[in-house]
Amino acid sequence: MMRKVLLFVAVFALSVSAGFTQITGTNSAGQVKAGETVPIGDSLFIKVSKATKPFAGVNLKGEPFVVLLEMDSGKEGATLFYKLSANPGSSELYLMSAAQKIAPRAVIEDFPSWGKDNDKEVDTLNPKETVGGTTLTFQQKGSISLLFDVPPAEAKTAKKLSVVLRMVQPKDEQLSFVVTL
Repeated sequence: MMRKVLLFVAVFALSVSAGFTQITGTNSAGQVKAGETVPIGDSLFIKVSKATKPFAGVNLKGEPFVVLLEMDSGKEGATLFYKLSANPGSSELYLMSAAQKIAPRAVIEDFPSWGKDNDKEVDTLNPKETVGGTTLTFQQKGSISLLFDVPPAEAKTAKKLSVVLRMVQPKDEQLSFVVTL
């Protein structure tokens, strides 16, 4: 009888811990500095930095501010989901300047593993369009460049990038962090 009780308790404890890890699948790396590598799971690593990459054909009212997200998934590859919008309230990647949220104006996705489909095209975001999200599948290295239109009054203030990314494959995990740029 005692063995059955111990076996039941052990099985119950394992099932509760397994359920708990599934519920808490969202990780928060908190604050990171520009250039630091942030892991998502065991196979995807992201480094965020300020860049000077040009975005041809995008009209701005203020100062351009470009952020580069460099990704490395190794040989295993990864599938990543992110929600990007020109509306700062619905975008999961946005710039914070003083107390103001600034949504991206344009994006360039550069993933060499895509072969001929890697056109490095500038995609201008339209504030009137609501995008459900973007799913990327890639191997090894790649990058996402984001262009922000910073109002002239905010050009000299400190900036932070708020990021929420979800890795879908090889393991379902979500990570949120803020990068001081």
